[in-house]
Amino acid sequence: MKRLLTAIAFFLTGAVGLSALDGEGFKTGEDLFKRCIPCHGRYANEKPMGKDKDISRLSETEIASKLRAYALGRSEGAMAAQASLLNQERIAALSVYIANMHARYGEELFALRCSGCHGKDASKSAFGRSGIVAKLDEKEATKILRNYQNGSYAHGSTANTMKGRAIALSDQEVLELARYIDSLNK
Repeated sequence: MKRLLTAIAFFLTGAVGLSALDGEGFKTGEDLFKRCIPCHGRYANEKPMGKDKDISRLSETEIASKLRAYALGRSEGAMAAQASLLNQERIAALSVYIANMHARYGEELFALRCSGCHGKDASKSAFGRSGIVAKLDEKEATKILRNYQNGSYAHGSTANTMKGRAIALSDQEVLELARYIDSLNK
């Protein structure tokens, strides 16, 4: 009976909509994620024991579903012990954090490094000469930033400015910016 009630609670938590979590919930997820770093890496993109997939690419729903399965004993492995420590609130917070960490940090990075030219919400044409960044998806944004970094995107009067800005970005920062930009389309 206890397992059935726990399963119902987990199901209802997922049905409510995890992305409704506020900033405090995001912070809770960030704190919980610290226990995950040894196996999944700081950016949730490492594959524990070389066999699991990059969880940074999973949606909130997919992450919550996997954690629930471990917590309920439907999946076995090293994660079962970790997930058994999580209640539905913690699963929701952790799922939201993992699924949105890159876009959240990308938003901060965009505000710091890009918004001066492209506008706060990326809807401005830089100097009236660039395209609208907010229209790009993750793949397009990554490609453009990489092309600026390697010098293959060198046309237009803003190319030198962008090249200097893009070269200063780490691979992780490119990923975070691209995911943030992609999130503007949703």
